[in-house]
Amino acid sequence: MSNPNEAPPPQQPGSEPPQPGNVPPAGYQPPQGTPAPPSYQAPPSYEAPPSYQAPPSYQQPAPGYQQQGQPAYGMPMAGPNNAPPAGLGYAAPARNTFGLDFNNVAQRFRDTTGLPQRLMVSYWLWVAAAAIGVVASFLNIFIVRGLFGEMMVGAGIVGLIFSLIFAALYIFIAIRLKEGSRWARLVLTILGALAAISLLFQGVTLNINFIGSAAAVAAAILMWLPESRKHFE
Repeated sequence: MSNPNEAPPPQQPGSEPPQPGNVPPAGYQPPQGTPAPPSYQAPPSYEAPPSYQAPPSYQQPAPGYQQQGQPAYGMPMAGPNNAPPAGLGYAAPARNTFGLDFNNVAQRFRDTTGLPQRLMVSYWLWVAAAAIGVVASFLNIFIVRGLFGEMMVGAGIVGLIFSLIFAALYIFIAIRLKEGSRWARLVLTILGALAAISLLFQGVTLNINFIGSAAAVAAAILMWLPESRKHFE
């Protein structure tokens, strides 16, 4: 039986009391041949993607710039189907030009060089129909004056002004017709159809415009004959 007053026996050198937990005692060395755990290496530093570069700002081409193979702004594209007919005695606009081009209009009005015979007759018939309309409107002023007195003269003058405007459009479209414009032939075809309808009523009433309507109908027929159609191909 142990005596509590007795001192504890001395410990052997190198022995230490056990430590709490799983912590090895001081001076503990792992057995030989056990590899040490690899040291922690931080991941490579994050590299941001290259900064975004905006595309170069669009710059409008200099005035007068024209891309190869493209027509200038507002002008129809040139080509064999859009070029003026060969054989004309002057430089005409392109076939599909819709603007009111009055350059060298006097020569364009009278020169019929290179036109098929039937198309040339059709052209002058359209000019004659426009002129007859103006003359008929002028004579209508005196006819209205004789029938209704001075009160209706103003209406006759207004009719004369409108006939002058329509005659100018008739002649301009007829000029484009002989220059090979397909849209001009289409417009004159519509006008010829309207003239044919008017011809029925004017023949009954003996209206002086009967002559102009008959000229327009004949002109519309002539410009669609095979000889004339070649001018538009």
